[in-house]
Amino acid sequence: MGHSLENLKPLIRCPVCQKKYDPSKVVLLSEDDRKTVLHIACESCGISSLVFVSLGKMGAVSFGMLTDLGRDEVRSFYGGEPVSADDALAAHSFLKGFRGGAKECFENKC
Repeated sequence: MGHSLENLKPLIRCPVCQKKYDPSKVVLLSEDDRKTVLHIACESCGISSLVFVSLGKMGAVSFGMLTDLGRDEVRSFYGGEPVSADDALAAHSFLKGFRGGAKECFENKC
């Protein structure tokens, strides 16, 4: 969208508590002429969200999505390689034969 974060301030509030964000907590993930993607962590309620702002025929529109990714995590995952069909099949095959719960899986670093 080519706008500074200052111009987007009125559009970005916490989707849970509606507080305005501290601009220092905003991570710019991508930006072009028509869209901007941000990661924002709310200091008031602790919720993190991905915010997508698009410029359309009717003006700017924003959409927020809650996430459990922190600032550093979102930088490494956003824009990365998508999960392939082979990845999904490998996970399915592994889980089909796995006996135990999530706790056992993570303790054994499966």
